[in-house]
Amino acid sequence: MAEWQVEQIVERRFSSLHPALWRWHWRRSWKGMLASCTVLVLFAWLFIWAMSLLKATAMSEIVEILPDFIKRSLGEELYLYTTKAGQVSIVFRHLVTLLVCLGWAVAKGSDTVSGEISRGTMEHLLVLPLPRGTLLVVPTVLAALGSALMALSVWVGLALGLQTIERFSDLSVWQFAPGALNLFCLSVAMGGLSTLLSSVDHDRWRTIWLAVGVFIIESIIAMVAYVWPAGWWLHWLSFLSAFEPQRLILKPDAVWTLSLGPVGAITWPLAVWYNGVLLLLGLVWYLAAWWIFVRRDIPVAQ
Repeated sequence: MAEWQVEQIVERRFSSLHPALWRWHWRRSWKGMLASCTVLVLFAWLFIWAMSLLKATAMSEIVEILPDFIKRSLGEELYLYTTKAGQVSIVFRHLVTLLVCLGWAVAKGSDTVSGEISRGTMEHLLVLPLPRGTLLVVPTVLAALGSALMALSVWVGLALGLQTIERFSDLSVWQFAPGALNLFCLSVAMGGLSTLLSSVDHDRWRTIWLAVGVFIIESIIAMVAYVWPAGWWLHWLSFLSAFEPQRLILKPDAVWTLSLGPVGAITWPLAVWYNGVLLLLGLVWYLAAWWIFVRRDIPVAQ
């Protein structure tokens, strides 16, 4: 057989494997994606309904009993949470929302490398005539797609609630779009972190616990930075400081200035800073995972 014929056969096999790989990952993902989106739509709608059952002054009463150091740390912004928009915006920080969205990100990120190794499927994927990096890109794209759909699902659930619950019918659903975008960016960052941890490990459950551990530590650092006036610098040590969906919803015109010393300063909208930081971190972590994966030795499943 001529050399050019061999090259054509290899090229056809190479091109046909790409859609096959996409279909294989899609079949493994779409059910979980659909279930998560359905849960988020229903939960967001039920959350609006539950909030409508509370008396109008309930949030104000809760704010009044908060410790003084929390009131001082949040200032006038704290009382924005007592408005109708403030009450609705809580859904983006609710435990159920974070468990579903970040659970998806950690599950998909941990599955990319250490999950495949644990199941014994990685050694079969590596023999395919595909660049090794492709094996990481495909699940990463599907994970990001799922994160986007889940953030959209929360927003759609809010839209349904605002349309069907009379108490909140005067609110615009577009007011809450910045919160959904910020939630998506956090999911991307968490997915990147999980993928990075997965790229250096071979045990999926250990990867999951490491990712959860990092998230807990970052949450503690962010919490201390909020309640400790002298610990403002701790915000720089936690990427969760960039997760502020309520602030982006309630103060859409807020800006933040980064001083560059004698060079000057950069002033951008708060949404650009927060979402930009999360997306940049997610991208850096994904690229680091890709760089490690294409160079590491893959152990045999035990």
